[in-house]
Order: sequence, then C-alpha cells, then structure tokens
Amino acid sequence: MLPPASRPEPPTRTRWKILLLLLLISIITYIDRVNISVAARQMMPSLGLSEMQMGPIFSSFVLGYALFQIPGGWLGDRWGARRVLTLAVIWWSIFTGMTAIAPALPLADLVGIMGSLMVVRCLIGVGESAALPNFNRAVANWHPPQERGLGIGITIGGIGIGSALTPPITAWIMVNYGWQTAFYAAGGLGFAIALLWYWYATDYPRQHRGVNEAEAVLIEGSEEHDQSTDLGRVPWKAMFQTPTVWWLVLSYTCLGYVAYVYM
Repeated sequence: MLPPASRPEPPTRTRWKILLLLLLISIITYIDRVNISVAARQMMPSLGLSEMQMGPIFSSFVLGYALFQIPGGWLGDRWGARRVLTLAVIWWSIFTGMTAIAPALPLADLVGIMGSLMVVRCLIGVGESAALPNFNRAVANWHPPQERGLGIGITIGGIGIGSALTPPITAWIMVNYGWQTAFYAAGGLGFAIALLWYWYATDYPRQHRGVNEAEAVLIEGSEEHDQSTDLGRVPWKAMFQTPTVWWLVLSYTCLGYVAYVYM
C-alpha cells in the first residue's frame, strides 16, 4: 500500500457543478417558453385577445427558435458555450420580462398588441435557439465520453422539470400578483442564472480554478478536448449529399411536430 503522501490525488468534481448549472439553465429555458400558455388565461381578457389570436403569438416563438438554432450552435463553436449561453439567457430573459409590457410598447402602435407580442415572443425564440446546441458543446468539453450520455440526459431533464414547475408557479403568481409579474419573475430568475453561469463556468476544464490535474486528465481522455486541434472545415456539401442526414432531419421533424402539438 502506498503511503498517504504517495497516493494519487482523487479527481475534483467540478464538472458535475457545471452540469448542475446547465440543468438550471435548461429549467429556466422551459419556464420562459411555457409560462405564456398559463398566463394566457389572464392575458386574453386583460388585453382583449381571443384564443385564435393567441395561436400566432404562441407560434411566433417557434419561428425565431427554428431560424436561429444553426447560428446559435455555430456561435458556440466559435466563441464558446460560456459566453454564448450567458448572452443567450440574458437576451431571452430581457424579452421574457418585456412580454409584460409588450402591449404598451411603441411597437404596439404600429402592429397592434397581437403583433407586438408576436415580435417579443419571436425574439425569445431567437435567444433560446442557442440553448440546446451549447448544452451539447458544454457537456462535450466538460465530460469524458463515458459520461456524456448521462450529462446530456441530466441537462435535457430540465425540459421536463421546467415544464412541470411552470403551471403551478405561474398560476400562483398570477392569482396573487397578476400575469405581468409572472413574466418579470421568470425574466429576473433567468438573468440571475446567466450571471451565475458566467461567474462560475469556463469553456474548458483547465481554465477553471476548481479543477485539479486528476480531473483534467480524466476529462481529456480523448483528443477531442485538445484545444489546439484543428478540426478543419465542416464538409457541408458532403453532409447535405448524404441520405442518412436527410432521414435524420425528417425523423426529428416528425418528432418535433408531435412534441410541440402535445406539449
């Protein structure tokens, strides 16, 4: 048996704290996405909107979300998940809060209350589009291959947690403080989580003050974590000419349709 001084230092567990922050971001992502479906009960009589008018307001989120997912992932590859997630969460938190005042914005004089809400919701979708791609980037940077499935599973688990928490919490806030406060509270919570993420997270383990050599070596068990590795240009043409890619796109399109219809 090795003497205590000769025993290897056990790995720190900073990567799991990073994962916890990703889970919190995932939860607030879906709180800010789903809360309007609960708040709509008070919004409609307050703003004179019908259920038919609320439909396009709900859908406008998905427009911004779909159009900017690829740019959101590209920005994460270029600038790192730490900065991109921070800016993305702050962005959509601001517009979540602005949902409460969208009917009073000067924009409402130009396009009406419905149009103003559609623009704000679309901009929330633009911000949230960067979430999932950068979750994957952060987990890949912070976890060895044998932990990535668990890491992604925990992070994506925030979708269900956020969706489950939103109705009772939003309803309670609405009943006691009004529907506008529900959006202010969600936006403020997201802003706080964004600042916490920026303060604690780094793009790579060796940049973090809380990671010891043993944990860094554990995470960097593959060449994927070598920051100096040049991966070359993305073979976009070859990708788009591969039938498997299009089958994956089609299958996920069908999955997404069902998920958004019934969520």
